[in-house]
Amino acid sequence: MPDVFIPSRPPGLLLATDLSARCDRALERSKQLAQEFAMPIEVLTVVDAPNAPADVLAWFEGDTGREREAGAARLEFALEFEGSGLQASQRFAAGQVDDAILEAAAALPAWLVVTGASQDDTLGRLILGSTVERLARGLAQPLLAVRRRVRGPYRSILVPVDGSDAARRALRLAAAWFPARRIVVYDAGTDGQGQAVLDSFIDSCGLDAAARANITALAAEGDAEAPPAAQSSTRSIARLTEFARTNAIDLAVLGLHTEPALVRLFSGSRNDHLLQDFACDTLLVPS
Repeated sequence: MPDVFIPSRPPGLLLATDLSARCDRALERSKQLAQEFAMPIEVLTVVDAPNAPADVLAWFEGDTGREREAGAARLEFALEFEGSGLQASQRFAAGQVDDAILEAAAALPAWLVVTGASQDDTLGRLILGSTVERLARGLAQPLLAVRRRVRGPYRSILVPVDGSDAARRALRLAAAWFPARRIVVYDAGTDGQGQAVLDSFIDSCGLDAAARANITALAAEGDAEAPPAAQSSTRSIARLTEFARTNAIDLAVLGLHTEPALVRLFSGSRNDHLLQDFACDTLLVPS
């Protein structure tokens, strides 16, 4: 069994947002988590900028339109956090959004990174496209993609597992960050290994008795005839997303594999990946 590792809660939260209405859900969830975890928030506002260094310098020094945007963002930030009691700060970045997130996150080790996941905005498209692999691989900390409105703390959490170390990391993190919450460990595979193997996997995670008592373990029934690998993956994803939708799951915690082929299970084509199909918030746990 791998060395037992129970991650502590993050020391802070980095929210990537443009402070517009389309990022409201990510903002509200960030405020809720910051209050629950008693941690500071840093709001990263990313704006497009010219690529040439001289143009970027001119933009910072004298572009009236950009300065107005920055001033409006500062005012919006002040109004948003006024009287909240939260320790909040703001930083600005220019250029590619994923580069800006990676750079800011590198300066904040172990902080949780949060962004929205709407299909209609720039930040959201990062989570739903091929860029997620680069972002998740580049981050040394978990990445939370927010979809749902905030109706209180996360209450029901889904951890999809496949017997891997990646799934083990995800389960340990979910149990450590969200104690006394309902955690459903779900094996949606079609190999028919069954409940006993799943229970053994959970036991191998080294959770304490209190955390283990909050876990419900569910294993999908194996198919009579094993389908092709691609069909099996699609079927597993369909089972997971349907389970989350019909069982009031608030948050799915996914462990990212290091192998590119397995990463694509979570971030592959638009028709066949969990990040596209999950309706709930999604927390990606890096390797």
